[in-house]
Amino acid sequence: MSRKERQQPNPQQQSIDSVDDIEGKLQQAISFYQAGQLQQAEQICQQILRDFPQHANALHLLGIIAYQVEGYQIATDLISQAIEIDSNQSSFFYNLGNILKEQGRLEESIEVYQQAIHIQPDRADAYYNLGLVLQEQGRLKESMNAYQQAIHIQPQFAEAYSNLGMVLQEQGRLEESIEVYQQAIHIQPQFADIYSNLGVVLKEQGRLEESIEAYHQAIHIQSDHADAHENLSIISLLKGNLLQGWKEYEWRWKCSNFPSEKRNFPQPYWDGTNLNGKSILIWAEQGIGDEIMFTGILPTLSQMTEKIVIECSLRLVPLFQRSFPQIQFFFQDNPPNLQLLNPDIDYQISMGSLGQWLRTDEDSFKESKKPYLIACANRSAKIKKRYQKLADGRMLVGISWKSTGISQRRALLKSTILEDWTSILSQQDCYFINLQYGDMKEELEQFQQQTNLMIYQDEEIDSLRNLDDFAAQVSALDLVISTSNTTVHMAGALGKQVWTLLPYIPDWRWML
Repeated sequence: MSRKERQQPNPQQQSIDSVDDIEGKLQQAISFYQAGQLQQAEQICQQILRDFPQHANALHLLGIIAYQVEGYQIATDLISQAIEIDSNQSSFFYNLGNILKEQGRLEESIEVYQQAIHIQPDRADAYYNLGLVLQEQGRLKESMNAYQQAIHIQPQFAEAYSNLGMVLQEQGRLEESIEVYQQAIHIQPQFADIYSNLGVVLKEQGRLEESIEAYHQAIHIQSDHADAHENLSIISLLKGNLLQGWKEYEWRWKCSNFPSEKRNFPQPYWDGTNLNGKSILIWAEQGIGDEIMFTGILPTLSQMTEKIVIECSLRLVPLFQRSFPQIQFFFQDNPPNLQLLNPDIDYQISMGSLGQWLRTDEDSFKESKKPYLIACANRSAKIKKRYQKLADGRMLVGISWKSTGISQRRALLKSTILEDWTSILSQQDCYFINLQYGDMKEELEQFQQQTNLMIYQDEEIDSLRNLDDFAAQVSALDLVISTSNTTVHMAGALGKQVWTLLPYIPDWRWML
């Protein structure tokens, strides 16, 4: 979803005790700045500071100019100097807060925005940007309060309504979120972000047709609204409208919150043309689970050409190379391996873009229903033997109960707590093994103390660092039960029996 940010600094004229020509020069500098003539504005500020080195307003404006050309540290230093000279100007603190936010110095920006508000309590823009930073930190209640203050000061502040709606959605307060979005639409009917964000909430409620209508409205207002296009792709794929879904999915590269950057390879981007006698480079995107899932298309692609090279995460290279010995794998690096820049490679494409050419209807998914990854047989056999000895004849069941590395709301929808599993974990004929990635030792110990139910933690397996070992571990099991995370994709690709726990409206990859 989109957060509409107001980051354009606004130098305000301050009352200064100076001769008229200095005041006139400052106004001239401000006029140049507002006209986008930054060099002229900078020259005048420098001229003022030669005569008046302690001129706070000139230092402030010079700092804003530096900010505009991404000289963030210089901008920070200049505006900090201005504040040392005159600490009663709210605009100084406000603009410094914007620069600190841009640098990722979020805690400092919060303090500075609060100081701007302390000096000038009716600054809706400072409350709004404070809300942005708090929202970015996941401090949702504080963020909500900041947006509400901005709206109280400026009742027609559509952007504040829009972001307030996002915070309410993150908290699961969907009806309130919809009401806030509708207020924003009433204030600013041509605000595309609001329709796109509204569509996300409607989708979560299962109101799919209304969600699609909201996305279309956003695109009608702003034809290049990347988030709306990507959101439309997700709901189209979810409903099985694959042709439209994959087409819209290409907008993901233009979304500000998309987790991957498009790789800059020199070869032409593959457009589905015949690959007979041609070579193609496939490069990975998004997370480990996505790489495993998209790799399910490789058996189909291998029928079209024998000349495939793939760039993927380093942790997956051993597993992928064993599973597809006819394909050459390279680990993803910056800059890329020189062999991947070879102009003799005919085409290149991202893994996620293969679907628009090779997964266009339900029949085309038949290949993906077969196991396509191969764990190390020796390693898996040793793990299985060890587990069977511990299980004493019981069924080996691996469990994973949450998803991480995503937004709070998505993590909540895709996650459970161990207490929810008590009835399953009480089954006497099963021996349960932890497949949850990350350090779960404390959580597992606490759960065992509370319930007297034990989930075995294999200290020999590091599922985050060694995915080949993790694949061998999963391959050794009789059953996997998991929320929709990397564990599910790994188990499915290995051909293991999997029970997947999905939210009411699942992610697009599971369809309806």
